[in-house]
Amino acid sequence: MSYNNEGLMSSEVIKNIMNKYGRYDLTTTQYQRFKADNNRFNKANSTTEYLHILEKV
Repeated sequence: MSYNNEGLMSSEVIKNIMNKYGRYDLTTTQYQRFKADNNRFNKANSTTEYLHILEKV
């Protein structure tokens, strides 16, 4: 599941939920935000994308 650091659920909450259903792994990637997005609520210059991986056993 792809999710970023601006979502409503924290990575820890997602990890705890997914761990109930199998093997869990997490990969992260940092992305530069679009400069055209000047009116955004979050003024960070980058965002972190999380790839939550679940292997059902």
